[in-house]
Amino acid sequence: MSLLDQNWGAGGSAEDEAQDENQQGRPITTNRDGTLILIECAPQMFETLANQMKQDSTFDEDDEDAQLTTGFQLVMRACQRFYQSKIISNDKDLSGIILYGTENSLNAFDFKHIYILHELAQPSAERIIQLETLSNKDTFRAKYDELFGSTQATGYSLNEALWTCSNLFSNSPQRLTIKRIFIFTCNDQPHASNLTLERQAKQRAKDLHDVGIQLEVFPILTESITKFDFKKFFQDVLMLSDEDLEIRNNQEPTGRLNELLKLVYSKEHKKRAYCTVPFSLGKSSDGTPLEFSVSVYNMVRPCPKPTKIKLDMKTNLETKIVTKHYLPETAEILMPSDIQYGLDVANRRILFDSDEIKAIKKFGDSGFELLGFKSLSCLLPHHYVKPGHFIYPDEKYVEGSSCLFNALLKKCLEKKMFILCQFTARRNTPPRLVALTAQAEEVNKKIKNDRLASNGFHVHYLPYADDIRTLPKNDTTRAANDEVDLFKNVIRGLKFKYRPDKFENPALQTLWRNIEATALNKGEPDEFIDLTIPSVENQNRKISGYVDELKQMIFPPGYVMGTTKKSAAAKRKAETTSSPSSAKKTKPDEDVDVEAAAKSNLLSKLTVPMLKDYCRDKKLKASGTKKQDFIDVIQSHLGIAQ
Repeated sequence: MSLLDQNWGAGGSAEDEAQDENQQGRPITTNRDGTLILIECAPQMFETLANQMKQDSTFDEDDEDAQLTTGFQLVMRACQRFYQSKIISNDKDLSGIILYGTENSLNAFDFKHIYILHELAQPSAERIIQLETLSNKDTFRAKYDELFGSTQATGYSLNEALWTCSNLFSNSPQRLTIKRIFIFTCNDQPHASNLTLERQAKQRAKDLHDVGIQLEVFPILTESITKFDFKKFFQDVLMLSDEDLEIRNNQEPTGRLNELLKLVYSKEHKKRAYCTVPFSLGKSSDGTPLEFSVSVYNMVRPCPKPTKIKLDMKTNLETKIVTKHYLPETAEILMPSDIQYGLDVANRRILFDSDEIKAIKKFGDSGFELLGFKSLSCLLPHHYVKPGHFIYPDEKYVEGSSCLFNALLKKCLEKKMFILCQFTARRNTPPRLVALTAQAEEVNKKIKNDRLASNGFHVHYLPYADDIRTLPKNDTTRAANDEVDLFKNVIRGLKFKYRPDKFENPALQTLWRNIEATALNKGEPDEFIDLTIPSVENQNRKISGYVDELKQMIFPPGYVMGTTKKSAAAKRKAETTSSPSSAKKTKPDEDVDVEAAAKSNLLSKLTVPMLKDYCRDKKLKASGTKKQDFIDVIQSHLGIAQ
């Protein structure tokens, strides 16, 4: 066993696969993140957004972005959406909002012009409603003046604002895994006239960085501030290298809400590895293992619906489920040490104890083990088993992993080969055959320094021989060439560029919109446009020229589109069964005296069709379609007391 084995293990979140109690590696702890949003309330934040922040954007009168005319509104709406996303993605995370540069002050440290709008806590419906009011174009100005004062403050200190954030993190009752401060500002040099405040703010930012608190700045451009230069002040605050500074200054700020949220989410996204494992290339001549370190990331994870919680009907408290095993003959409760596991094989029961079960599950240590190389042409679509992973070198445990990893990646790209490996994600999980396909770095040619894909290997799970099913071979009639060409035209007309990030899960979105409407006391949930439903009109327009030709070429004469053999046979059967026998059933209905039955209080004995026909003849209108509704209107018509 390698000396590094004690460090290998899962570094992912608790949402991923649970770690076995005896598994080696870094333990998984409950991850709870904290985010503080620091918003500058300078006069420029209430100016109209800069023109360049709205370029290439077409607004409708009902468009949400069209209602956000100032930087303050835009930031408040972004905070509202951030809270809502936290409730859906991870409601255990803590968030808070601090405003600096306000006339009024509200903080526990007696700092002037600093107002803690929301303490560090989990998002709630009340907070979301308040942020919606502060972003609404009709109410935000009055609400701002009521809470923070109508006069704009001067001489406020960013150092004190950052100190407030640091104290909120320190006083948090919850242990936070990641601490972030998001600064929204329109001023690229807040203390240009006071070098002492500028030096204090930079030193405070350095202290926060030393204790592991991440800082991020989101510039807001207005009519009077059309450029944001990170070099003046925030390069030292964020500790940016010259290369990072160039990237930041070349980024174009946005006034679109969706684009701003996308930028916020990219900074807030948890880049946690699913696991960190060794990649073994074999052993050298002296028996020393040759291996480097890689981190495994999940590219796709199903997003589940929230689980239901069972509550006590009287107290509304959450119930607990307790499972107990007992003997049916004596009702004796069994302890875990009294339980064995069995398996029936060939009319014989084979017994296992817990230690034997653990020994059966153990196949080896976690990691990738190289088996060989194969051509990419050997990897077929039906070999897909389940969503895979993406691996990237990790220098933390084996120095030089990046160099060896990149050399392997380069050769696989040159020779168009994939790596066949045995992959064991965790110590007590069974090994899987995987194919590692190389991916080269891809950069967006339109946007400078925008990376679309990173260097690395995609991990594809491969089936074992036991997983492959043999399909029956049926000799079907081959279509003629002209029929094939016609269908090619149809397929070509219906093709479109598919992007999975453009299709939201309709079931999840409908559920969360209804929950949100209930929590925020909305009359109706927000409208959701289901993009998974095809546009029939567009499809018909694209292939209308081929429909008649398809009918004539493939279907028999007189065929009606949309009907099947069963539906046609059922229709013919219905026509043939409409015989005099059905008329005999309805004939007695015509001889029923409804008025006599009403006077005898026997209307309840009549059928609904009888009562409905009488109301139709007398032009009576019932209040509903139930039997009692027809009885009430008939009795009222005849003047009979109900």
